[in-house]
Amino acid sequence: MNDYVPDIGFEIHAQLVTDTKLFCSCPNAVGGGPNTRVCPVCLGLPGALPVLNDAAAELAVRVALLMGAAPSSSMRFARKNYFYPDLPKGYQITQYESPVALGGAFAPPRDPPVRIRRVHLEEDAGKSVHGAPGAPSLIDMNRSGVPLVEIVTEPDLHDIDSADRFLKAIRRALVFIGAVTGHMHEGSIRFDTNISMRTSWSSERGTQTEIKNLNSFRAVAAALAFETNRQRALLEEGKRVAHETLLWDEDAERAAPMRSKEGESDYRYFPEPDLGSFELGAPLIARAREQMPELPWAAEQRLRDSYGLTAEQLDVLAADPGAVRYFDAAALAFGSRADHGDLITLANWVVGPVVSLSHRLDVDLGGLAADALPPERLAAVVTARVDDGITEPAARTLLDEAARSREPIAALIERLGLAPLDDESELAPIVARVIASHPEEAERWRDGERKLTRHFVGLVMRETKGRADPRRARELLEEGLSEES
Repeated sequence: MNDYVPDIGFEIHAQLVTDTKLFCSCPNAVGGGPNTRVCPVCLGLPGALPVLNDAAAELAVRVALLMGAAPSSSMRFARKNYFYPDLPKGYQITQYESPVALGGAFAPPRDPPVRIRRVHLEEDAGKSVHGAPGAPSLIDMNRSGVPLVEIVTEPDLHDIDSADRFLKAIRRALVFIGAVTGHMHEGSIRFDTNISMRTSWSSERGTQTEIKNLNSFRAVAAALAFETNRQRALLEEGKRVAHETLLWDEDAERAAPMRSKEGESDYRYFPEPDLGSFELGAPLIARAREQMPELPWAAEQRLRDSYGLTAEQLDVLAADPGAVRYFDAAALAFGSRADHGDLITLANWVVGPVVSLSHRLDVDLGGLAADALPPERLAAVVTARVDDGITEPAARTLLDEAARSREPIAALIERLGLAPLDDESELAPIVARVIASHPEEAERWRDGERKLTRHFVGLVMRETKGRADPRRARELLEEGLSEES
């Protein structure tokens, strides 16, 4: 039996985050009624002329830099001719001989680099919407003309796990540099994968197949497993692998032939006559370099080294560039008084209550920082918790009110009555009242059911609206319950 090794490459299609589409002024947005974000240009009506979106070109240059590629000094668009129902022009405006960049390599953390063949810009097609069997298929052109950057890799990956890590690192980095939203369920990133098999002792690649339009990491892993197993079985039986394009059936978890694999000549590429060549130019490339933010793995290392954050905190913070910026600003507001313990507490507030608040308000952390809860205001809330001793429940109440009000934090604490209650002269009568109000539970406690202590502490906390010091409340409760025995 031969030992077969897969050679795996990808074509990664990422929707760029721009206000408008690639060649027209229609909004580049998700949602809305079918065919409501269209115009003669993205509908492909005769006589409509495309105009390049400069913001998309600049983002594409940023992606090329991320891929370790040197952006071309100029680029040109081409027509890629093929028929599909949701491509009304009968061709796609893409790039062929003069893309944004050629070459490069992307190195995910702890894995060997993967060579990049090219990075180019192109427009997205519309979307076919298929109903129940026998029902008509419909076309939604809202997606037509959305700017895509396509990243084409060399087949340098040789197992499913490394392919999965590579794609996840690409997605994470594209989100961090502000090129894509990364919302896979919205089609923000889609993958085509090329697979061939060869014997482990040979450097000659086998016949390649392509599986198109994979829209999740799970689908990629399942498709790779299916196709590598299928090709291996054919080769072990002495059969030939056909050079073809396959479509993935997610429900059946199998790929079915779509068409024989096209060559470049089948697409009849030629320069797009309605768009000339575009000089990217040194200033644009320099600006893209300057705007390249910290990459996620670099941010993760810095947060670990500078602040001593835990792996659990880093999993949340380093997954979102907005969370990193928010935490950095809040940590700066703490100033030199913050030690690692305080900063770990602060990080817990960002990855917990603050993220929860952003979800409730339906804004990202960038929006939260700009409006409801600036990082400096969060730092003041956590300072009240750490330095002034307000309880955890009181601090959470304070956080919610701080997001609704512009009052100073000290004034909010006074108005809401959130100052800590640990004075025995104030707390002891409340504890006595709680015990007297629950005689049955008190008797069970005296009979040895000591787990009820937590129940009594909860009652005191409720009575004091979260202001009581839980440790002192517990001490007074145990004293009071014991005295009655």
